Amino acid sequence: MNLYWRGGFGLWVGGLVAVSVGAVPLPTVTIVRPDPNVTYGRQVPVQVEVKNFVLSHRWTLPGETEQAAVPGEGHLRYTLDNQILTATDATNLVLEDLPTSQHVLVVTLINHDHSVLPIETRVIFNVMAPRKGLTKRPLVGLQPNGL
Repeated sequence: MNLYWRGGFGLWVGGLVAVSVGAVPLPTVTIVRPDPNVTYGRQVPVQVEVKNFVLSHRWTLPGETEQAAVPGEGHLRYTLDNQILTATDATNLVLEDLPTSQHVLVVTLINHDHSVLPIETRVIFNVMAPRKGLTKRPLVGLQPNGL
């Protein structure tokens, strides 16, 4: 089954999108890593794939004139355990110094005006942290293309 999206114009019905002729494929975001079947230590690699959506860093910063939403273009919001980590156009990150626990990572597509698209994905993964060398809060590091 294919779902389609018309740049913010459409009707969500029971998880499906009804659109008119000329529609483009619905954007998708997929978490490639972390793998839910792997227990991580000090570093957790994060990699996502985005399709049918252009990632860019042209969003509005505090104090700037608000950017209008551009259909099919925006950025990602990474949330870990119900806490927003970062908003970025990066698809590769490294999380460091997470405590030993089960964690939930959610990645959501966001328009330039910071309105949330109803497109997100999540993964549950485990961390067994080393006993020494952890900082007081998780760190997020951007990675160059490829991990």
